[in-house]
Amino acid sequence: MTNFRRILRYQIEDGTRDILGKEIAERVSKSSLDSDIDDTILAGIGAHALRRYLPGEVLHGIDLFTDSGSHALVVANLPRQENLPATPVNGFGDERELAVTNALHLGLIRLMRTTPFAVDFENDGRLIRNVVPNPAAAGLTSSWGADSEFFWHSDNPHQPFGIPGSDPRPFIPQYLTFMAMRNEERVPTELTAVEDVVIRLDQETVDRLTAPEFEVRAPASNDGERTQPLRNTSVLSFDAGGGYRVRYDRGSTTGLTANAVEALDRWCEVLQTIPAEELVLESGVFMAFDNYRVLHRRRKFVPGPASAARWLRRCYVA
Repeated sequence: MTNFRRILRYQIEDGTRDILGKEIAERVSKSSLDSDIDDTILAGIGAHALRRYLPGEVLHGIDLFTDSGSHALVVANLPRQENLPATPVNGFGDERELAVTNALHLGLIRLMRTTPFAVDFENDGRLIRNVVPNPAAAGLTSSWGADSEFFWHSDNPHQPFGIPGSDPRPFIPQYLTFMAMRNEERVPTELTAVEDVVIRLDQETVDRLTAPEFEVRAPASNDGERTQPLRNTSVLSFDAGGGYRVRYDRGSTTGLTANAVEALDRWCEVLQTIPAEELVLESGVFMAFDNYRVLHRRRKFVPGPASAARWLRRCYVA
């Protein structure tokens, strides 16, 4: 069967990686820079160095990613943060210690011609979330979890789809971006394209999934007191070009009619065997994907020692 999933991949040469890391480290060393306060400055430092040293082909691919129709972008072998602190398994750390990583991350977001943003109902309103095995999230299907599978989902599906040129915060984040810090456990982040799910469904089920007969609540990682469920919405809808968009989280999506419940059961059944891209994000890897057109999953795993446990950094962008 046809595979619709398209991923742009780039591997940075060691020499380029080293000189890029050296320049960014020198520039951020002159100030104390916090990603929640100094994000514009960090993005400028990172983007300047990236434009100076990355090959033209890579810069071109990053620049065109959001217009390319690709589902995901991966840039590997980027500079690693020296003197990396222990994994902040409680969820938060000192952002000033991560200036090199933040300059790279925010610089790449700028090269994508996108805007980073935070929401007040998740992650204490901070711009970048540490995706870590937080003991406080034991048993939860959350990016801070480990002992439970985080089944196929899109982020913040309880919000409407965005309007171009608007404040992105009231809407589903269109893109998720990640910088990998540690992943000695080699836990994959799995991606699948909405088109690959739809093609495996019968037309009646697709029609039912596009009907406004579902309720979608905020996921467990969100502050429930600051969010409201989205009622009378659909799992599938269409963008301006006629392509499919998806909103879904198994733990928070409910059918409001018998037809909707049946369609959701069939949807979930197909997802159990859907072909996926398993990306083991190792230190120095940047990944972005289209949250409107991609579902992602993380299976349960056994974390390593707390100080060296799996650690990704996630930022929403639009």
